[in-house]
Amino acid sequence: MFINKLFRILIVSGIFVVGILPAYANGSDRDLPVMTYNMYLGTDFSEIFSSQSNEELIGEVAEAYGDVQAGNPAERIAAMADQIEAAAPTLVGLQEVALWRTGAPFDPSPATNVSYDFLQMLLDELAARGLHYRAAVVHTGFDAELPALGPNIFADVRYTDRNVILVRTDLKISQLKIEDTHAQDFETLLTLPLFIGNVTIQRGWTSVDAKIRGKSYRFINAHTEAFHPGVEYAQSAELLQAPANTTMPVILTGDLNTDAENSGASYLLFLSAGFADTWDLVHPADPGYTWPLFIESPDIFTPPSQRLDLVLIRGPITTQNADVVGEDPVLDITPSGLRPSDHAGVTAGLVLQP
Repeated sequence: MFINKLFRILIVSGIFVVGILPAYANGSDRDLPVMTYNMYLGTDFSEIFSSQSNEELIGEVAEAYGDVQAGNPAERIAAMADQIEAAAPTLVGLQEVALWRTGAPFDPSPATNVSYDFLQMLLDELAARGLHYRAAVVHTGFDAELPALGPNIFADVRYTDRNVILVRTDLKISQLKIEDTHAQDFETLLTLPLFIGNVTIQRGWTSVDAKIRGKSYRFINAHTEAFHPGVEYAQSAELLQAPANTTMPVILTGDLNTDAENSGASYLLFLSAGFADTWDLVHPADPGYTWPLFIESPDIFTPPSQRLDLVLIRGPITTQNADVVGEDPVLDITPSGLRPSDHAGVTAGLVLQP
């Protein structure tokens, strides 16, 4: 999924118009490779939310935690590190950067024993490859703890969801200077009724203001609501009203849960707000589906049917290339035959124009 075309944004009467022009490499180019990747938390919470008794609930929590273990996070995250190594992005937007912890069963104090820290595991894998990245900003979202009772576990299990922006640390300050960072909750959130009480799914966004050779821009990473289109649309509107409300060039990335190939409502909202879709610019005839690569188990491939993972741009930014990564059912698997994630990653080679 790679076409060697370069798209230029023309400035006509103060309006940015997308066009196709040959690119001329010169010393004023500000190359900016970026990536977005949903890491897949490792399980599905739907059966937990639909539980109707304490016995059913603690059994479903145990089953969900067993799914995480069976999904071999270490192998999957190593495969994601391979994709980052190949693409060498300057900035990476990550979603579902899970933190799994356990504690004594039915203990009212928070569980603190770390089972899987997806962020640290990924940073360790990148460092092992001689790559230099750090987490510039972390948003901590949904954080829940419940007891689990199953064949192999009797403990409290705690899940914490995070959105993270990684930045390279081995670039000269002229190539990357982080000027500011932000992380914020969405105001509109989904609340689900559980028999033990209502559960609110906390989500939010992260951003960095950065500079390349004197040119400032904003990179936004978000994971909008997956289970309610109305809430997802409201959160998308919040992205436009808050972090994207700037005169700087903007790169908006993430698992935005709006199907770009089927004219999702929020996708059209972003386009109406002046954003261009890097994938569509480079691959107008290729759907570039990113989800779902599997439904229940990462060892059973499902042909994807939606394009939810996006890199959108607004302002004087050129798209040189775009690629979907981690989606090949044969090549992109771990030694145990697992897909890295239920989402494909998306990369884009951008240039900030003078």
